[in-house]
Amino acid sequence: MSANRDPHLADTFAEAGRKVGQALSDLLDSIQPAFDAMASAANRPEVQSVLGRAERLLRRRPCLCFCSKAHPEDQSICEMFDAVVTGQHNSDLLGDVGIPLCAPCAAARAAHEFASAR
Repeated sequence: MSANRDPHLADTFAEAGRKVGQALSDLLDSIQPAFDAMASAANRPEVQSVLGRAERLLRRRPCLCFCSKAHPEDQSICEMFDAVVTGQHNSDLLGDVGIPLCAPCAAARAAHEFASAR
């Protein structure tokens, strides 16, 4: 080590660290009431209900069955925003494409394909 060390360097670093720590503590103290208010509001039953419904809606996929072509005799059965399986659709441009289907449309498509295969 050098003999020309600044004897006050450690004290300078300690003071800088103390000031940074105090600034962070003051910042946290100033935003704590806002954070507590948001947490309290988020835990209210009506807010939880809205968040739960939004989460369920975001998990849903639309049914893209093309009902009028895939099962024309059963067009009113579609559950438009509740696709649960992926079916195949043959496109002239893209070839076989996986499309989301709701359960009633998947069953109607299978019945239609079974009936036309006989």
